[in-house]
Amino acid sequence: MSSSDLIHQYKTTCNKLKKIQRVLIKRFGPNVSEVTEEFGSLANSFNEAFLPEYAALCYVGQSKCEKLIGNDSGEVDALLRAARLFRTAHEKQARMETQNISQEYHEGAFRCYTQALSRLPDKSVIGAAIIRELKEIYPNVELTSDFSSPCHRIWDLEQSAEDSLAAKDYVGAFEKLSEIYDDVAERKCGALYQDVVNRIEVSRLLLLCLLQLPPSVRYDHKFIERYSTIGDGGGQQRQSQTNVGESSNGQQAQLPEDLVFLLQSLVVSCQAKDIDSLISARDELCQRADLTTSQQELLKEVVAKYGK
Repeated sequence: MSSSDLIHQYKTTCNKLKKIQRVLIKRFGPNVSEVTEEFGSLANSFNEAFLPEYAALCYVGQSKCEKLIGNDSGEVDALLRAARLFRTAHEKQARMETQNISQEYHEGAFRCYTQALSRLPDKSVIGAAIIRELKEIYPNVELTSDFSSPCHRIWDLEQSAEDSLAAKDYVGAFEKLSEIYDDVAERKCGALYQDVVNRIEVSRLLLLCLLQLPPSVRYDHKFIERYSTIGDGGGQQRQSQTNVGESSNGQQAQLPEDLVFLLQSLVVSCQAKDIDSLISARDELCQRADLTTSQQELLKEVVAKYGK
């Protein structure tokens, strides 16, 4: 079916929905379930035709049908599908390198997200997830959720730390990452968030190297001391995979021995102001697939700091 035929069918289905909305006695109007299915089928066809903006409109129509029969969950699901497809349409527009990129698709996504939120209770995990998605396109939107869980809090703090890193607020980034570290330890759920703990261990260490704080004001001085002698942490790690990154509150990181060795080399090079060794450690660390983009950027900043 051609794009023009699909659009014609979409308009026909929209007219059916309008008739349903106008008819007071519903048995004399089109069947709501059939119209809902038509919108869903059309959305799939538009997706296959690489027309996400029309697929989004179909899901908006489907959400109206679900609202008519009082199916809140169906309405929310259709609205979320529409929002995500509007975002896909915006990305498609951006890839085409249009000079004046319209914000209408992001605005459409915003309307769908906020309408979905209005159909959900305040302390809803879905509502918290919707707000998270919404803030990806409108970071400054003033919406919050009363829902709280360790994974949501960790995600929010990590995103906030990333924002701080982008703004070169390294102290703020360190504080947020430390808050995650302490929060996981307090809840005694380190085993569930081991990847997070490992990731934060590396980022915090790099930030301390970059900040060059004196011992009198250094955050958790024992933390960096564990990396100040090459080989000691590795020996402990062979006995127990958690000892190298153990914090004062008992939370532990499980880093590979070769990564621990390179981090120790980095810290010792920083302390000795040995630029050649520092660059060598950086080059080896940057080749590792387990370092994030932000961590690689921090490594470059560390070398630039000590190279002055």
